[in-house]
This record gives sequence, structure tokens and C-alpha cells, in this order.
Amino acid sequence: MSLFNYPVIGFFIALLAVNVNVNAGEAIKITGALSQTKLLQQGANVVYMDVIIKGPKKMRQKTMTRATDMMIVLDRSASMVSDNKMLFAKKAIQDVLARLNPQDRFSLISFSSTSVVHSKLVNMNADTRDMLSHVVKNIGTDGSTNMGDGLLNALSLMSDNESTHLKKILLLSDGQVNQGIEAPAKLAEIVTKITKTGTVVSTIGMGLGFNESLLASLADYGMGHYSYLEKLSGLGDILEKDLTDTRTIFATGSTLDITLGKGMMVIDASGYPMTKIDDNTVRVTTGQILNNSDKHFVITFNVPVNNLGVMALGTMELNYQSENKSFKSHLSGDKPLDITIVEPHRRDELTNSINKAVYKKAWISNNAGIMNKSVSQSIRLGNKAQAKKSLADYEAALNKAEKEGGIILNDVKNKAELQKISDEIDEAFEGSENSQAVKRNRASKSIQMKSIKKQRSLNFKSSPDNF
Repeated sequence: MSLFNYPVIGFFIALLAVNVNVNAGEAIKITGALSQTKLLQQGANVVYMDVIIKGPKKMRQKTMTRATDMMIVLDRSASMVSDNKMLFAKKAIQDVLARLNPQDRFSLISFSSTSVVHSKLVNMNADTRDMLSHVVKNIGTDGSTNMGDGLLNALSLMSDNESTHLKKILLLSDGQVNQGIEAPAKLAEIVTKITKTGTVVSTIGMGLGFNESLLASLADYGMGHYSYLEKLSGLGDILEKDLTDTRTIFATGSTLDITLGKGMMVIDASGYPMTKIDDNTVRVTTGQILNNSDKHFVITFNVPVNNLGVMALGTMELNYQSENKSFKSHLSGDKPLDITIVEPHRRDELTNSINKAVYKKAWISNNAGIMNKSVSQSIRLGNKAQAKKSLADYEAALNKAEKEGGIILNDVKNKAELQKISDEIDEAFEGSENSQAVKRNRASKSIQMKSIKKQRSLNFKSSPDNF
């Protein structure tokens, strides 16, 4: 079911907020902006909710000294020789070792046809740093890509890890899984089990040969983040940022449970994994929450519009883990999450309630992100016609929303961006067969990353107008 099959009437903003105290001076704040409180009978049936989860404010000096258990799970398959990927990986790992503090611990696992535990979690001192540096230097490359075996070893080590340190796994890979557990859903199950130990799993794709869809998905299930580099000279900077982010983790994992009103459906949550808990409840895996940082995403609801009257959209509960304890917070406020279905002749009530800034940003950010994801998948599969169709469907839906809302959405800047995507599609399918394979890999990864950034970096402020 495509989001773009559903026209959207304007946005009426409803702000809701809740504070949950964990320790003195620390709190997670959740704000939600509901797109509208009214829909027309037999009309548009999509409502957006902009959600922001704010990590608590904390002094940087304190967070930078927090003890961390860092584990790297490294691909050492034969393909890591090409383009000096293994050399870049080794240098980046050496840089991480140099940055670890005496209270930190480090572990290293590598995988090819099978996996090897080079080091269990060991405290960092001069001797262990030298030992680990020597181990890293002597890792060779061979065999296939059995990522599952590496993740299972990581699960085993973290399951036995009862420390109160912050826990982080970085998975580095350059290839396609071709041995052992290959099904993405099964690999995601292993990563989900790892998160139950209070560990955050992030992924880094190296080069152009890896499966970006798989690594991005594993990072979501791992409560962490996904990144990739075609040119690997910046790999050390990414690992350094991962270590810094790890020291600022407030909640190692979080999920948002949405208990839906009668007939309501959740279509999307900015691409985060969604699980149906029961007939009325959907769970969104929202991942780690950092101090001094926001997590911003949009939930898209499908609302039944057959009958007139007030309908409950649903309730929301954030579940998160901090310092090995579980907490809950509810989205609440002065107004209920209700949607009123009104007669078609009352369209003016919707038009007059539109918040132009939010309406525009939702369409050219969140919905454009969904389109980019579809285009990326089609390019990866070598289907140029479908990639072009996804782009055309989005532009048609954008123009329709522009007319219904009376707001300029497809402006000069946006048209230029859409043209750039169209040109990227054309470029990916030009040249020799080998040339196209490389360009499709590059384009699919670039456009997929753009999709993630657009859906989860919606940099706009919701207005409390009319609420």
C-alpha cells in the first residue's frame, strides 16, 4: 500500500508533552504534533504525527569519562583485500584503541567463513593495548561472509557481560552475506537478542559491495545507527564519533507502543521497524537515546472516514532502558488524540487550520524520504522503470497536496532536487554492464542514505497555533 495513494488535507497542530524523571536533573521529554484534528467524510484518510524524543541535558565533561565496553565485529572475508579496505579498518581500530580510557574495556571478533574471538572484553591498559594492537595488525583475509556466526559470538560474549558499563558493538562489513545465516529476519533476531543485554549495535558499510538495506535494518533493530563510506579514508572519524556517541548514551534502547483506536492503522514510522503486538497495538523500535540530543520522526496513520463524529486516534507509551533499569512514559497533554470526521462542505475549517511550515516540511521531507527509499530499492534491483515510476508518483501526489492545501510545495528548489534524483537514475543505467553495476551500487546507497536523513532529520518546529 503506497502512502501516495492517500491525499492529505491541511495540518492542524496539537502539541502534547510529558516529562519522566529518572534521576534528579535528568528527564526524557516527548512532544507530539498532530497533523489535524478533522478530516472530511469519505475524503482524505491520512494523518501525520510529528514526534520528538529529547534526551536529557547533561554536562559533556561527565559523559566523556563514562566507562564503555566497546566490541568490534569485523568482516575479514577475501573481498576486504580490495581497495585496501582491511588496511583502513585496521588503522581505524588502532585509533579507537588509542582513545580508550583505563576504565574502558575492548573486545574484537572477526568473521569470514567462520568467526574468531580474538579478544574477550579486557580492561584497557598499556599491556592490553599493545596486545590488541598486535592482534589487529595480524588479522588476515580469506573466505566467505558468515556475518551470522560473528553476531552469535558477540551475543554470547555480551550475554555473559554483567558490567554496568555502557555497551556498544560496531559491525563493519564490505560484502553480501553468503554463508551461514543469510535471512535478514534471522540476523535481525540475533541483533535484537543482543540489545536485550543492554548493548547498542551500530553498523558501518565499507565500499560499494555490501547490502545497504541489510546493514541499515540491523542498525535499527540494534537500537544504533548505520553509516557507510565508499572512500574509506574517513573510517577512523566515523569510529571516533561512534565512541563519542556511546559515552553520551542515556537510554540504550527504546520502543514506542501505539495502542490504536477502533479502525486506526499505522502505515509508517519514518522507516523504523514496526511489530504488531496484538490486534490494537503496534510497537515501533525507536532505538538509543543520547544525552543532549533529539530523536525526530513522523508516524503516519490511516484513519477510517466513513462515519461522522469524534474518533480516538490512540494512546502512546515509550518504554526505554537506562542504567540497566526499565522506564515508561506516556504521551499526554491537555488535549486527547482525537480525530473528528466532518461533512464535506466544512472543508474551509481544514484549509484555515493549516500550519504552512509543518505541512510543507512533512511532504518534502518525510514523504520524500519514503520515495527515496523506494527509488533506492528499484535501482538496486536494476529496475529503472520502477524507480522512475516511484519518483513520478511522488511528484503527482505532491502536486495534488499542494492544490488541496493551497501551499506551494513543489517550488524551484524542490523541483531541482527531484530532477537531480531523476538524473541519478538515468546515470545509474548508462554505460557498459560493469559500469552500470558500479553506478547502481553507488546510487542506491547514496539515495537510501538520503531517505534516512530526510525521514529522521526533520528540522522544523511545530507551532501551537489554534490549540
